Amino acid sequence: MKFIEWTNDMSVGSDLLDGHHQMIIDCLNELHPLLDGKGSAGEVHAVLEKLEEFILMHFSEEEQVLKRSGYPDWEAHRALHNKMYDVVFALKSDVEHGRVLDAKHLFDLIYEWLLKHILGEDKKYMPYLSHPEAPQGVWTRSNGREC
Repeated sequence: MKFIEWTNDMSVGSDLLDGHHQMIIDCLNELHPLLDGKGSAGEVHAVLEKLEEFILMHFSEEEQVLKRSGYPDWEAHRALHNKMYDVVFALKSDVEHGRVLDAKHLFDLIYEWLLKHILGEDKKYMPYLSHPEAPQGVWTRSNGREC
């Protein structure tokens, strides 16, 4: 059984964005059994690296969709994304530098930021998604990394 199960209640009404959210949940499900000392630092790092890449892609595409669809709070939403990305990047960096992470804290932090974001903040833009989805482009995160 997965730690987090995707349900239709999590859908934001976009196959593209729902697919991204499902990939993020898959990463969290992959991370969960590695915690509490059951996985090596290398295994945890690999999952965090994959999660980082998924959220970079997702945040960029979601922000473009929101801007194009006329969502009035897209910039505030982008600011939340920047904070979420910084948390994941910092966790990955800690693992890379050999810092011991509190596994429960690590997962709770990611779970709170990512899953609660999907169920809370992302639901707010649903009424605006009737517009065509925006093409891919390049955005810059608060740490200067392009996505």
